[in-house]
Amino acid sequence: MNAPINDEPPDGEKDIDRVLNDLKRAEHDLERAREEERHAEAEILEAERELEKAIEHRETEIIVNSRPRVVHARVVTFEEVVQLAFPGGASNPNTVFSMTYRHAASNPHAGELGAGGKVEVKNGTVFNVTRTIRS
Repeated sequence: MNAPINDEPPDGEKDIDRVLNDLKRAEHDLERAREEERHAEAEILEAERELEKAIEHRETEIIVNSRPRVVHARVVTFEEVVQLAFPGGASNPNTVFSMTYRHAASNPHAGELGAGGKVEVKNGTVFNVTRTIRS
């Protein structure tokens, strides 16, 4: 008698085919996950750019010589604060300004600021500017 013809592969070959199919699916899933990761990274970069732009143009209320002043930047310079304290007062070459600040966003949070200096501000940063006339 002839043995019946069996078109099915032996059990070991079925296992190999199943594992190969599982491997192909896993590779496909991995590639799809990598694409989603790249897309998410691009969205994060765009959101960071938008946040930076919004922060740069925000209004910040600072206090200069006990008076509230609004600035439209997160970093202010010594010269900008002098103009807020003494509008037009910096034009006299015999005038010297000194400045202290506290509650700043930058480190250190308090200190002295000199000509050409700058400091990162937040709402409530306080500046005290004094003017001295040289004789």
